[in-house]
Amino acid sequence: MDNPIVVQYELTCKDAAEAHKAAKDITYEQTVELPVDFPLKEEITNCITGAIRQIELIDNERYAAEIEYAAEITGWQLPQLLNILYGNISIKNNIKIIGVEFPRQFLDKFKGPNYGVEGIRALMGVYGRPLLATALKPMGASAAELAAIASAFARGGGDIVKDDHGLVDHSFCSFKERVLKCLEVVERAADKTGRRCLYIPNVLAGFDDIERQVEFAVGHGAAGILIAPYLIGLDTARYLAANYPIVVMAHPALTGTNFHDPRHGIAPSVLLGTIFRLAGADVSIYPNVGGRFSFSLDECRRLNNALRWELGGLRPSFPAPAGGMALDNISEMAALYGPDTIYLIGGALHSHDKDLSVGTRVFMDKIAEYFSEHIANPAPKSGTAVSSCDINAGGITATNRPNIHIVFGDDYRWDGIKPMVYKSGGEFDFKDITRHELVGKNGELADFDLRYFEIGQGGYSSLEKHVHIHVIICVRGTGTLICEENSYVLRPFDIAYVPPLHVHQLRNDGSDGVFGFFCIVNHLRDKPLMPT
Repeated sequence: MDNPIVVQYELTCKDAAEAHKAAKDITYEQTVELPVDFPLKEEITNCITGAIRQIELIDNERYAAEIEYAAEITGWQLPQLLNILYGNISIKNNIKIIGVEFPRQFLDKFKGPNYGVEGIRALMGVYGRPLLATALKPMGASAAELAAIASAFARGGGDIVKDDHGLVDHSFCSFKERVLKCLEVVERAADKTGRRCLYIPNVLAGFDDIERQVEFAVGHGAAGILIAPYLIGLDTARYLAANYPIVVMAHPALTGTNFHDPRHGIAPSVLLGTIFRLAGADVSIYPNVGGRFSFSLDECRRLNNALRWELGGLRPSFPAPAGGMALDNISEMAALYGPDTIYLIGGALHSHDKDLSVGTRVFMDKIAEYFSEHIANPAPKSGTAVSSCDINAGGITATNRPNIHIVFGDDYRWDGIKPMVYKSGGEFDFKDITRHELVGKNGELADFDLRYFEIGQGGYSSLEKHVHIHVIICVRGTGTLICEENSYVLRPFDIAYVPPLHVHQLRNDGSDGVFGFFCIVNHLRDKPLMPT
């Protein structure tokens, strides 16, 4: 079997013979779902059923069984992956997944975290220390009351304030009102402190509403969302992370059914670490050792490692231990988890002082005190962030050296810049349009991309929407911008602005020849979506 997925199962069995029988049963149950003595075609036996690599005794009645599966039978998707790893056998007993190894061929099918550790640090401008986060609670408070908590935390210098995972679109505290009020107060606090605090709303709704909530939040300036992948569906989480340029915090709600029995389930490092990271979690929240839940010190360490170690080309994610943290054990947590961690502190922070801004400052000072050496000498950025076109935004090399002077030639062409296909793939409808990448894709250390587009007579761009904004400058001919239900005629040196998530299209319906325009967009941006 070439480049298989290898799963480490822990089996509780009375002896080696029973362990071998249980492992063989898994190879059939999780693939062809037939008895192990059922006659199968040779190609199915060789290519479809799982294969036992090895079985070893761990200790009394505990065996480690390595089973490999062909990556292709996952369909290259998360729901079927979980089905293969643990679908039917999750209903049995004494079978626990303790590790998974993926081939690069499988990992390359997934985008993973949008930002990861480095990206969130760049977004925050914070290096060399853990980030401090808290949650807005309790359920039942009004949007104004929760916004007041967010304001105090932001004014105290906190980094991330998120909704509690039980805050949804309630009649007593609507999603939209809460988002607008909290975004307003953290922005106002940033004007005073000079530091950015991210407000991250909880997105938990039915399938027909959840994407509208995301669009509302990011369209009004939210940099991220909190999701519970086991509540909304693991692949729904992946879809949102893949299609919106947001920080995704993953909450472990409902995953505890995998952890309560030490002999059965999926280890936290695999589920909250590797699999959540595959689904796009930039941050994975988990119950810290010493809190009101039962994670052990070893489980927390393994989970942290799974989030941050190499996983194909996927970015490392921030671990966010929650619970069991107080002012007097910050140094202990620092030694245990290191700087690339988010401390999600609730009760200890809120109860430290009646003024949350005071308590926040005290905790921030304690973190800064311990990590002062790292803060004074932050690690340089490595440039792993990518745009929606997956162009490297890192340092200049011999193969991506920027042009200092781009010379304008005849017929709206620039020396060394070749016209390119407008879009690859066939999911969008467009006609007679080309693009020229002028700045941003050739090694320039720019936060924006400058492109030139031309649309021939009767041509048009795709009808689409996205979170990033467009600035359009008409320089040649006449064209039309369709934006939502409005239409605008663009003539040379007219400027147009397309707001986030506005359905738009550019057309050349006139008789003036070519319609040419510059378009300026963020270098780091989301992929366009077709209108729903």
